[in-house]
Amino acid sequence: MRSKLSSWVVGFILALVMPVWGSQPTGQLKGTVAFQREGETVYLAGANVVIRSPILPNGMLTTLTDKDGRFVFADLTAGTYTISVELEGFKPLTRTITIKPDTVTEIALRLEIEELTENITVIAQPEGIETIESTQRAEVGQREITYAPLVNEKFQDTLPLIPGVVRGPDGLINIKGARSHLSGLLVNGTNATDPVTGASGISLPIDAVQSVEVLSSPYLAEYGKFAGGVTTVETKAGGDKWRVSFNNFVPRPRRRKDPFTGRKALVGIEAWTPRLRFSGPLVKDRLVWAQTFQYRFIRTKIDVLPDPQEPPAFTNERGEVERDTELESFDSFTEFTYHINSKNDLTVTLSIYPQNNRFVNLNAFNPPLVTPNYRQRGFQLAFNERAFLTSNLVLDSLISIRQFDVDVFPNGPHPMVLTPDINTGNFFNRQDRNTDRIEVVETLSYQPSLAHLFKFGADIAHTSFDGLHQSFPVRIQRADGTLSQLITFDGDPFVERDNTEVTLFAQDKWLVNEKLTFDLGLRYDREGVADENLFAPRFGFVIVPWADNRTAIRGGIGLFWGKMQLNVGVFDQLQQRLVTLYGPDGLTPVGPTRRFINVIDGGKPRTPYNLAWNVEVDRELTRHLTLRIGYLQRDGRREFIINPLEDPLDPTRGFLELSNGGRSRYREFQITGRYQFGEGSTLFISYVRSSATGDLNNFNQFFGNFENPVIRPNEVSRLNFDAPNRLLFWGNIQLPWELTIFPVLDVHDGFPYSLIDEDRNFIGRRNRAGRFPLFASLDLQVTKGFSLRVYGRRYHIRVGVKLFNVTNRFNPRDVQNNLDSAAFGRFFNSVGTLVRGTFQIDF
Repeated sequence: MRSKLSSWVVGFILALVMPVWGSQPTGQLKGTVAFQREGETVYLAGANVVIRSPILPNGMLTTLTDKDGRFVFADLTAGTYTISVELEGFKPLTRTITIKPDTVTEIALRLEIEELTENITVIAQPEGIETIESTQRAEVGQREITYAPLVNEKFQDTLPLIPGVVRGPDGLINIKGARSHLSGLLVNGTNATDPVTGASGISLPIDAVQSVEVLSSPYLAEYGKFAGGVTTVETKAGGDKWRVSFNNFVPRPRRRKDPFTGRKALVGIEAWTPRLRFSGPLVKDRLVWAQTFQYRFIRTKIDVLPDPQEPPAFTNERGEVERDTELESFDSFTEFTYHINSKNDLTVTLSIYPQNNRFVNLNAFNPPLVTPNYRQRGFQLAFNERAFLTSNLVLDSLISIRQFDVDVFPNGPHPMVLTPDINTGNFFNRQDRNTDRIEVVETLSYQPSLAHLFKFGADIAHTSFDGLHQSFPVRIQRADGTLSQLITFDGDPFVERDNTEVTLFAQDKWLVNEKLTFDLGLRYDREGVADENLFAPRFGFVIVPWADNRTAIRGGIGLFWGKMQLNVGVFDQLQQRLVTLYGPDGLTPVGPTRRFINVIDGGKPRTPYNLAWNVEVDRELTRHLTLRIGYLQRDGRREFIINPLEDPLDPTRGFLELSNGGRSRYREFQITGRYQFGEGSTLFISYVRSSATGDLNNFNQFFGNFENPVIRPNEVSRLNFDAPNRLLFWGNIQLPWELTIFPVLDVHDGFPYSLIDEDRNFIGRRNRAGRFPLFASLDLQVTKGFSLRVYGRRYHIRVGVKLFNVTNRFNPRDVQNNLDSAAFGRFFNSVGTLVRGTFQIDF
């Protein structure tokens, strides 16, 4: 069946492009890659040579040098290209070349030896500003991934280095004013989100990551199923020589206060995060293997208030107790690159990402026994074949098979008890989800002339989901200990749902002339849950107003349909909740128990969408300094919200309504400067003024991985991650003696919060009670590289130190917002200065 499906897709695409088929005058590029050793030219085999240009199908072509250091690109359309060369042990090199029709262009590229080979090779960026792309792209380069202070050593940690991307109060990443589960994630072009919740559904070893890029409202029709933006991750392939990299193999001891003496003592291991990568050729010039492993065992200290369920413990000056969350994960990424022939390449990747989390969302008011645990298992297997059918026609075929299983479970069988001060009992919800997804994608890129680059694609995916979703009693108690409300659940806990998605798209990058470029596209989506035909037109532009090519005005407008999460699709299968209210004595019910029936407004959910537009000006002030000023607006519609409704005619019945009535709006003004100097040094500074508002009862808040048991009427207000003013500065500073300094300064307004009473009812408008204190954190990483020769082998070593919150500023993460608590108005749970070491060996 899959063979028939693939044949149908290819036939459909070929039918679309046949009317514009044609050949154009082409040229050829030949070259060599070498370096100078004691006055002698040494040619390098296996160097990775990449040419990039918007006029290329897929934007780039790649090849490896042969045993004599030679490479050839045949049948290139006349135009300007950027050529980059990478080889481990050498500094990357980038040049600009011009290909003329019916001409052979020759180039000799000379590399310089890199004194230290980093675990992630650096790609030099071409000089000047981008004058072809209409989409706002923000790339976190490999120098940032290598040298930035990343607290969790995951690619997600690099995203807050981008303006408009913030880590919210729940620790999740929010891109351009969208909740985390609404954004898209692509790994090597493969959808890597959780089909059930829409959140990120993959964890990669950091050493396997080649680059991370955030596309804000991309106007290319090939991108879809997102709201705020798309994060694209490209992984790192192996080279022509065997390389090994070993990092962070020394465990970090755990120092905690003795509960009896109050003194610091060593108590086991706090963290161990070793990483191993090896890569090299299995068959010379044909088959390359790259394997990366990352193990993480991390205990994170959280300052919480004493738990009445646990024995007395030593408290600090704020009355807090040290408690730990625990994370254990093992991430494996395997990549085989097979060069079939001069026209065909095959890449096979396998990602495995088991993970265990204990005491998730541990905070000042939720001690360990109240928190849930999280268990994740799964894999993603992908086959990607690229066929160069002609000099201007490329077919990409992708098959992805994915399994993603999640288990959320409490620490015991007791009811969850919510009080104005410290919550007790055990978490109220258990989930055991099994999800399978298979996806087939065919993409055809065709360039009939220098002025047009067409891309046509089809995507068919099928997802199946089944599992357990069971909830247990929740008690809401007043400050005097009496019972205010009792929430119980009734019904079959088992759920299941399938979904089939179909996507077709067509787009054209139209170079009207050297001063004007248009991106035109149309996307069609259909999936089985909503059963709708969805069309999304896109338009983007780039204007280069002056002859010096140092200014670009870019922007566009587009309609973007979001994802249909499968937890939305099973809403009417979930257990029903029964709510009983009690009088002041906590014993006498106030009226009968009310059963809330799960209903979907209109009978079935509809797909959410957003309309986004932006305009920005990029100006190269000097050869080293660029400035960007831009405005972006995103309006979300048909977002999933939950609202509890009481039946005025029947006191025993109510409705828990899922509707598409949610709206959101994000507006952003950005000014950014980037200064590049020396050998790869960069200083970056940005200021963002933004506003994020919308409906607050979003579906995932109550039915995501970690659910909130108390559902109150929906309101429209500031979103939880709204931070109107944000100043971001970071720098990658390369100094002599292989010394690198990377500071990151993040300053933004505190997030908003609401007031509640002892019955958990909101007082006043939600998220209008105030804000957390101004957040300001200075992080820093300093590393030093050197080389050692042992038994004739050269080892590259890099050691360093990472410091987080260098100034030890009080940046609280929790606030006591309950008016009936004795601690009302106090802020808790700041992370002080953290010091971490780094150690890396390459050979």
